[in-house]
Amino acid sequence: MGAVAGEYAVGARRNENNALKQAAIPLHEQKFSHLQWYLHHAENTVHLAAESDEALSENDLHEIAGWFMKLAPQLHYRADGAGEGHLPSPVNPAAICHYEKVDNLQQALEWAVKNHPAIYADPSRPNFRAYGFCLRKAKKGAPRSLYVCCSSHALMEGSESARIMRMRPTVHHAERAPAKLGLLQNAMIMAAGLVLAPLHLIASAFDRRDVTHGNWAVIDISRKSIKQLARRHGVRQRSVLFSLPLYGLHFEESLPNPAKKKPQLISYSTLPDTKTTLEDAALNLRMQVGRIPSAESFEAHLKAIDTVLNKEDTTEIYSQAFYNAILGVHRVLHRLFPVFYRGRFFTYVPYDFVLSLLPPHITGGWFRKLFRRSIFCGSYTPGTNSCVFVPYLGGFSLNFYADPKIHANMDAFTAFLKQQGIDCRRVI
Repeated sequence: MGAVAGEYAVGARRNENNALKQAAIPLHEQKFSHLQWYLHHAENTVHLAAESDEALSENDLHEIAGWFMKLAPQLHYRADGAGEGHLPSPVNPAAICHYEKVDNLQQALEWAVKNHPAIYADPSRPNFRAYGFCLRKAKKGAPRSLYVCCSSHALMEGSESARIMRMRPTVHHAERAPAKLGLLQNAMIMAAGLVLAPLHLIASAFDRRDVTHGNWAVIDISRKSIKQLARRHGVRQRSVLFSLPLYGLHFEESLPNPAKKKPQLISYSTLPDTKTTLEDAALNLRMQVGRIPSAESFEAHLKAIDTVLNKEDTTEIYSQAFYNAILGVHRVLHRLFPVFYRGRFFTYVPYDFVLSLLPPHITGGWFRKLFRRSIFCGSYTPGTNSCVFVPYLGGFSLNFYADPKIHANMDAFTAFLKQQGIDCRRVI
């Protein structure tokens, strides 16, 4: 996958042996990390969808779901009643599957990802579901089937779904290197958690945004187009990917709902080679914050975001320690005073947009034959607009969860992409 793949390839094999050592630790003996705790209570849900040229049968769906659960043992679990840790929910793959013959795969995809509350509704089954859809009549040259799986984000992240698509085992535990801090640094981090967590809770109580009407959108784009656009402007592919929705969905003049041009506060994920004991114990992703200056044109915005990404915070490890400390204080307060967290806290996200660039989802083994087309991954992020970028062989998919105003801009955004010379198709 060129430059994008290179951002994630380093250190992958080094971490594999460490991950296999962690496999010996039963998940039911592991409490949720602070980030897992937050993601579960926010009902933050992730999904993966893959198109296939094969006519998927119900038995095929059960076999695929079985492989997912074998390669990712955490998919046999659900959150315990308090949302504090892993609770085993042993079931056969058929118990978490739904198979259906359909007339339209795009509508089936939209139905499946909107059905995310179902994974939390049944206490006898894990926080994981799998769906298989097969067209009654397929057009020549078009995909015939679609596989979709949905999971709590507390149990699955993009680096793990990428390994599963290669048919490689995953372990839901981040390898962390020792990190030593002085007494003053430890005190500052603890003080920040004690002060900022209550302020965060108070701010969430005054949030009046409507977070109940988010919509999904998926756009498939050509990898070659992104490489050409990056080369034309002398920036990295990641800068192009991030700038396209941040500018094209907000500031492009042809939009039905253009936003006022102003700086944008974004949160975006990275996947470091190693993590430290200052950071989250379970998930490999690392969230960073960036402020994108206001820009009058797409070219200026692209240069601005490339500058921001080139100057990523050199103290990011300490930033992660602050975030972890704040979530730790919230977790204690939630346990002591749960009534304070029944309002808007878990849907209060103070960013304009959340962006996630996943590792390349390149299929391997049986999946290589089965899934030769586009691969989609998205995230239900109540309270904020988000886009998940999925590199796969030959292209990228842009997977949005957006408020109604942003969602209404999607058709104009697709036209904007084509104006930039990007070969694309609107999926949903």
